[in-house]
Amino acid sequence: MTVDCDSLLSNPLSSSVRAEVRLNRSTAKYENKSEKFRISNREYNKQYCETYSVRLDTIRKMIIPQAKKLHGEKIVVLPLSELREDTDAAREEDILIVGTLFKQQENKPSILKEFSEDQIDKPEPEKEKYTAETDSLVLEDETMRVKLIGKVTPSLLVNGVVVGCWGREASGGNFDVKELIYPLIPSSDTQGEEVSICILSGLNLNGTEGDWLESAQLAVDWICGSAGGLADQEIASRVERVILAGDCLAESTRNKEDLTRARYLTLNKQAGSVDAMRQLDDLLVQLAGSVNTDLLPGENDPATGILPQQPLHKCMFPQASVFPTFQSVTNPYSCSVGGREVLVLSGQSIGDIVKNSDLSNTIDILENLIKCGHVAPTCPDTLGCYPTYLEDPFVLQTLPDILVASNQAEYNFKKIVVNGKPILLLSVPQFSSSRAVVQISLHTLEPSIIEFESQLEISNSPEPNK
Repeated sequence: MTVDCDSLLSNPLSSSVRAEVRLNRSTAKYENKSEKFRISNREYNKQYCETYSVRLDTIRKMIIPQAKKLHGEKIVVLPLSELREDTDAAREEDILIVGTLFKQQENKPSILKEFSEDQIDKPEPEKEKYTAETDSLVLEDETMRVKLIGKVTPSLLVNGVVVGCWGREASGGNFDVKELIYPLIPSSDTQGEEVSICILSGLNLNGTEGDWLESAQLAVDWICGSAGGLADQEIASRVERVILAGDCLAESTRNKEDLTRARYLTLNKQAGSVDAMRQLDDLLVQLAGSVNTDLLPGENDPATGILPQQPLHKCMFPQASVFPTFQSVTNPYSCSVGGREVLVLSGQSIGDIVKNSDLSNTIDILENLIKCGHVAPTCPDTLGCYPTYLEDPFVLQTLPDILVASNQAEYNFKKIVVNGKPILLLSVPQFSSSRAVVQISLHTLEPSIIEFESQLEISNSPEPNK
């Protein structure tokens, strides 16, 4: 059987329509730019200090030009080891120090506390938040640490962020911060084509029936062009690519108890994810037969548990993997499509930042990630990652046009301008709770949410943050 991937279903709308209506699927130039997230050499004998070192070295080169842009070319940049301990000899000018933020948190999980004598009989309960009013910030470079005071707010910052601190030494070995300086990230002017992409996340398939499965099938039918009228098909025909952004499987498919059992006790037991993967493959083969389809792993999917997550193996999708239009990609996922740079996160780094700060709004967190030039700053402190030592793949070398956080509680978006470049920040909700797919026009960078209930409803979202 051959499938015409260049057109949607085009049957006449009624018997009175004699001419065949044919809608061609939009196409656009595409490039997968996620090579830096592929782990080809998995060396676990490296220390994480090398990860922090290469992160600091990379981002520092972007912070110093920004500081010179703000305060002049003749600013004094010092390593922490050259700060004065004797503050009686006061400096006449402010200086710049650059380092990695480390937040001292008494509520943060600690392996030393877990195995201490006091905690063996009474294990510490798992906390939803690691923050406290007593949290304080220190700045660290290759030489030493210094405690930060002044215009810094620990509750709004997290570990691992590389910043420049503009100010002067203070008594007690502290540094009085007057201004935090973030990296000057390179950007380029782009122009999007007259096409769109759809992003869907959080299917949470569990291998059994669910009240959202009919909505998921309706969403697939609409994207493929076999649902709705001619107007709906015209909208769907402009979709060049569909991105399934993580957590396609439900948390219930992860048999956590089996991890602690002897292997012989689980030898002939079928994994809980098998039936759910069949459900997913049934949906993917329909999408791949009509449109380019990219699949990201998420926290609940059968992929590596640490970032960057590697692509799900195609052997899991015997039907969809036959189509060249289907590809399994990394998390995070970076690509260029229709003239726009798109960066998609499955959401783990967003959730970890919520635990380690007072930030709770996804859009605010995405804006901070753009500002600090790093999409997973809490790696490897409270979020697992590979011990990379040649480069930190999570550093933003260039500004994206679209930054997406999927598997979030609600739909939201905001357009910001950074260094003259417009950027769309987008929060995509889980489909299992929202029954919604988000469509983005690459030409205008305008998103819209499409909800699939008992009947097809298409509505543009309100613009609370625009």
